[in-house]
Amino acid sequence: MFALSVGNPACTTVRDPSDATMNEALQTICSLDDQAFLEWSDLKFRLGYKYDLSIMLDDIVAMVLEVDSSEAGTYELDWPSSGFPYHWTLRWNGNEMEIVARARDEPGAKDLTGREQIHIDRRGFLQEWQTLLRLILSCLENAGYGCGSLEGDTRLRQAAIQAR
Repeated sequence: MFALSVGNPACTTVRDPSDATMNEALQTICSLDDQAFLEWSDLKFRLGYKYDLSIMLDDIVAMVLEVDSSEAGTYELDWPSSGFPYHWTLRWNGNEMEIVARARDEPGAKDLTGREQIHIDRRGFLQEWQTLLRLILSCLENAGYGCGSLEGDTRLRQAAIQAR
């Protein structure tokens, strides 16, 4: 099983003009209490918007764009957040997707023994992430970060909205 619960972040509408990247902007507008949850098999991982998702955002966008761009492929990534210390290998063909996760040897890594691998519908996987990306995009726009004002926001918009 794989699912994302995006929560309801209480993003502020206060823009920091010194923010140059989506990561910085997300850290500006989100509080420590703003959380999303990722369900993997029978495990639930808490992902804070301020310090987990802000650090993971570029990788999420790149992953969504890559998985959406071809009918078959492989993609690997090391999630950069110490709050989610895992390496993922994604393989897909058509609408079938397999994800294999391996924990890095870091504090906070949950034991995935017997739960390293999941199978998921590729369209469903993309929809889960796109829901999160659309929420983040909305929060950034509501805070006054317009299109083209942050490094990478064009790719965020593409991943959130334009995916097939």
